[in-house]
Amino acid sequence: MIVTALVALRMWRVTPPAPEPVQFSITAPEKMAFGGPAAGGTGRAAQLAISPDGRNIVFVAGAQSAFQLWLRPLASGESRPIQGTEDSAFPFWSPDSQFVGFFAGGKLKKVAIAGGPPVELADAPAGRGGSWGPDNVIVFDRALGSGLFRVSSGGGAPTAITKLADGEDAHRWPHFLPDGRHFFYTAVTGTCCPPATPGTIKIGSLDQNAAPASLLRADSAALYAFNRMLFARDQTLMAMPFDPDLGQPVGDAVPVIARVSTEGSRYVSASVSENGTLVYASGGALNTQLTWFDRAGNILSTLGDGWVDVNLSLSPDERQIALALRSGSAQNLDVWTIDLARNLRNRVTTGPRPEGWPVWSPKGTTIVFGSPLRGLGGPPEKARLVQTSGDGTGAQEVLLEAEGTPSRPCGMLQCLVAPTDWSADGRFVLYTLSGTFPSTSDIWALPLFGERKPFPVIHTEFIEGQGVLSPDGRWIAYTTDETGQPNVHIQPFLRAGAKHRISPNGGRNPRWRADSRELFYLDAAGAMTAVPIDLTAGSPAGLPKRLFSAGAVSTNNMYAVTKDGQRFLVNRPESAAATPLTVIVNWISTLRK
Repeated sequence: MIVTALVALRMWRVTPPAPEPVQFSITAPEKMAFGGPAAGGTGRAAQLAISPDGRNIVFVAGAQSAFQLWLRPLASGESRPIQGTEDSAFPFWSPDSQFVGFFAGGKLKKVAIAGGPPVELADAPAGRGGSWGPDNVIVFDRALGSGLFRVSSGGGAPTAITKLADGEDAHRWPHFLPDGRHFFYTAVTGTCCPPATPGTIKIGSLDQNAAPASLLRADSAALYAFNRMLFARDQTLMAMPFDPDLGQPVGDAVPVIARVSTEGSRYVSASVSENGTLVYASGGALNTQLTWFDRAGNILSTLGDGWVDVNLSLSPDERQIALALRSGSAQNLDVWTIDLARNLRNRVTTGPRPEGWPVWSPKGTTIVFGSPLRGLGGPPEKARLVQTSGDGTGAQEVLLEAEGTPSRPCGMLQCLVAPTDWSADGRFVLYTLSGTFPSTSDIWALPLFGERKPFPVIHTEFIEGQGVLSPDGRWIAYTTDETGQPNVHIQPFLRAGAKHRISPNGGRNPRWRADSRELFYLDAAGAMTAVPIDLTAGSPAGLPKRLFSAGAVSTNNMYAVTKDGQRFLVNRPESAAATPLTVIVNWISTLRK
C-alpha cells in the first residue's frame, strides 16, 4: 500500500493537472496594421513570432507599405518599434530569445532586442522563412528556384543543404526540431495566390547526405511544439501528434484554431513558444480592391473587389480595363473587362483552361492573353498565346504554342507564356517565357507579320520579365534579378546599344508615360515611383521620386497608369489587416477538453 501510494504521488508530480488556458488580444500600433512589405506570393498575412521563452512577441506592422519590426513583451501593454528594421519581413528568434532574425533589402539580418543596429548575415534576394538552431546555425530560404541554405549566426558564406526535386519550385519555412539537426520545411510547387497545389511538408537534415522524408500535404508550413506538428488545412490550424525521434506522425490531426491567417507561399500566421504560449492571427483569403490614385496618393475612386493576380491592362482609349479574375476554384482564371465609366464587368473568356495576363491591341479592339500549361482535367497541353475580341464575341485565334529550346525546355507541363505588351505599331507582342526544370524566365517577341517566328529579346541565365516597349517602339523596359533582386532596366529594342539600370534598390512592373519622358515602377516596398527619362542622353534616367505607397501585393501587373501619368489604378489590399493578434497561454490544455 505504501509503495503504491509513493508511485501514485510520483506520477502526480510528473504529470500535474494542466492549467486552464488564458487568452487575450494584441492590437496593431496606432494607425497601423499587421502585414508585411509587398512581395511576390507573400500576400498580407500577419508576420509574427513568439520567443522560445515565451516572454516577447515580434511582429511586422506598418501603414500601406512602410513596414518594420515591432517588439511586444507579454508582461507589458505596449509595443515598440525595433530601430533599423524598415521594410523587414518574416522574423524568427534565436534559441536564447535575445536576437531576432529577419529579411530586408535582399539580405538575411539579425538584431538584438536589447538594442543596437541590425547585422547583415547573408544575401537573400527573396527570403521566405528562417530558423535558428542551437549550434549557431541558421537555415533559411534565399529565393525562388533554390533549396534551403545554412549559414552561421555570425554571418559568412551560405551553404546549400536541400535540393529541389523534380517539379518543385522552392523550399521554404524551415523550423528546427528539438535535436537541432533536423527541421521541417515546405516544398512548394506551382504559382500562388491562391496556390493551386498544396505544399509538401518534409524533414530535412544538416547532414547533407541524409535524404529528406516527405510527411504530408498541407496549405502552410509546419511548426513543432509539445510533441505535435502544427500546420494549416483549409484555414484551420491543426495539431498532429509527432514523434521527433521517429521523425513521423503518431496520431491523427485535430483542429486547434479556426480561420487562421495564411498566404500564397504557404506561410501561416502562427507561432508557439517552448513554455506553451501560442500566438496567431485570424483571417481568411486576401481581399483586394481596384483603387484609383492621383500622383500624391490620394484615393479618387474604387472599382470594387479585385483579386491577387488580376494583371491590369488599360485600353488605349482609357475607357476599359482588362484583367484576370478567379472564380469557382484556384485554377479557374478567366479574362474580364470593366467599363470604367459605368463600373460594369464583362466576361471575355469562359474556357476550362486558366486564361490571364490580358494585353490590349493598339486599336483597342482585341486582347491577347496567355493560357498556361495545364487545364482542368483532360490531357496536358502546351502553353500558348491567344487572341480574342475585346467584347468576348467571335472566335479565338491561337497565335503561339510554346516550343522552348534545349537550354529552356518547354515540354508538356513545363512552361508559362505571359504577354506583357503589344507594340504601338501592332507588329510585335512581347511575352515572358518562364519554365521549370530548370527555373528560367526570358523576354520574347512574337512578330505578327511574315513567318511569325518568335525570337528572344532578353535571354540570359538570370530571371527577366515584365517587358514593356516605349511608345515609339525603340526602347524596352523590363525587370531582371542579375543584381540579386529584381530591378528595372531599359535597353534599345531591335538595335544595338547599352542597357541602363533605372531602379537603385529594387523595382518591378515598369510602365511608360505616353510621351516616353517618364517611367513608373513599384519599388521593393511596393511604393509607386517615377523616374524622368531623356532617351537622347547618354545616361537617360534621372533620379527616382517616390510618389505614394501603392500597397500592391504581387510581382505581376498590379497597376495601370493613364497616358498623362496623372492617375494610377492599383489592385491593393483592403485595410482589414488591423485584426488583432490572439495569444493563448497554456494552449496545449485546449486539446484535452
